[in-house]
Amino acid sequence: MKLNRILFLLTTLIISGCANQIGPGGGEIDRIPPKIVSVYPENGTVNFQDDYIEFTFSEYVDKRTVQDAFFVSPSIDGAPELDWSGKSVRFNFPAEFKPDLTYVVTLGTQIADLNNRNRMAAPFQFAFSTGNKIDEGIIEGRIYDDKPLGTMLFAYSVGDTVINPTISQPKYISQAGEEGIFKILGMAEGTYRIFAVGDEYQDLFYNVGQDTYGAPYTDVKLTENDTAGFTDLNFFLSKEDTSKPRLFNATMTDRFHVLMELSEEYDSSIISSENFYLYDSTADRRVDPRFVFHGKTKSTELVLVTTEELPTANNIFLFANRIIDKYGNELRNDAIPLVVSDKPDTSAPSIFSVKDLGNQRYLFELTDAFDSATAKKGIRIADRSNKLINSSISFLDDASFIVRPMQELKQREAYNIIVDLKYLIDAAGNSIDSLYRHRFAAETRLDYTGISGRVAADEKLQNIKVVLKPTEKGKKEYQRNVGKNRGFTINKVDPGRYLLWSYADKDSSNTYTYGLPFPYKESEQFTFYPDTLNLRARWPVGDVLLEYKAK
Repeated sequence: MKLNRILFLLTTLIISGCANQIGPGGGEIDRIPPKIVSVYPENGTVNFQDDYIEFTFSEYVDKRTVQDAFFVSPSIDGAPELDWSGKSVRFNFPAEFKPDLTYVVTLGTQIADLNNRNRMAAPFQFAFSTGNKIDEGIIEGRIYDDKPLGTMLFAYSVGDTVINPTISQPKYISQAGEEGIFKILGMAEGTYRIFAVGDEYQDLFYNVGQDTYGAPYTDVKLTENDTAGFTDLNFFLSKEDTSKPRLFNATMTDRFHVLMELSEEYDSSIISSENFYLYDSTADRRVDPRFVFHGKTKSTELVLVTTEELPTANNIFLFANRIIDKYGNELRNDAIPLVVSDKPDTSAPSIFSVKDLGNQRYLFELTDAFDSATAKKGIRIADRSNKLINSSISFLDDASFIVRPMQELKQREAYNIIVDLKYLIDAAGNSIDSLYRHRFAAETRLDYTGISGRVAADEKLQNIKVVLKPTEKGKKEYQRNVGKNRGFTINKVDPGRYLLWSYADKDSSNTYTYGLPFPYKESEQFTFYPDTLNLRARWPVGDVLLEYKAK
């Protein structure tokens, strides 16, 4: 009886003790991330001789996340053993630190507390030396991405060997915090190549196709007297796609239309009917399609239109050539079998979307392809009295066109874009005998805003662009060239909130180039204006300064 009572009291004490560790229930949700309150050795310690490192956290943390988030550079042979005591942990190393060497220790943002799985907001770093001095080289920068937290920075010495981050681990490492800001500390003098890597496997290698990456715009040289280090080594993140697009599926929806699907998104700007043909292997005959268009399909789909009927009993194949994906990978001479349909085509082309592209440009998208030469006869712009307005008509593909007035319109007057649908005739001869009217109001300067300023950059940076990027989805992005005097102006901007940034278009591609880790290709240098711009109608913003701070 007495023994049972003692066991009951012991059990009560144990349960009580466990409860105290997890904290009382109720109250506000814990949103405070864990922090490191003390470390041994202290940052900047020299002549360090011990074989362990110790940390104390502000709260109880998940032990596994600490183990995964611990990095030392240069690397040490063998994995350390972890010895926990409450909120403190000691890393005991199996081998001694090398003499006369600066080490940098990083605890990454993977570390989470036990209470609510809050992660550290920024990596924790410190440096110590086994010699009588600390290497003080610093490289700083920022990763511009929607989710930069935890992105790794890999630094490699530039020398005689080829740097290949897919098979070689870095000499120095660091990690970015919530805002994408990073520092690589304790670096010896020398020249370095730094990559940003979303290291999914946490193996300190760059895994092509799995990890995101950021390539630098330059190698970084640190000298012994260079106490300020290197600043503004900024990165955009991208992901390599090395696989070529493939023909995934093809279906005849009627006797003239083939709906085909590719394995990934394609570059629609260079697609035409010349990229495809149908081959009748039974009759040894090639049939070229008349039209190709995107229409109301998925981003990976296209519609081909032929004006020749195919025999249902014959073996037909669809061939595609020189289809390029968003990453420049090219499909060549791919083929897929096709089941022929004899279903009649009875649907006429109809307008399913009209989009305002800005600057009085209106995009009309149709459900089927049509002959553009005939269609032009039925497209016009007129004022309220039906007086015709000079206009421009351009075709994006065989089922869409852009209409734009080519003369000055009266401000805030109403106008109509009139489409006579009987002139939009598909491959089967179908059309609709009716008029489609799209009403719009002429633009006025009062509807717009603008921005102007200059770019401060080294003279060696040429072909500089500025980009005004909206923070809201669906709004237009603006890009302009910077003049020889480093000035820029962007007029007729829709009001809204924007980010302003600039890049040096080194390859004259008119788009930002991300570069590659291996084989190595430099990215293009860029910079951001530090604040979000709230551009209001009739209130253009001037004297904006964009600075390239290379060092």
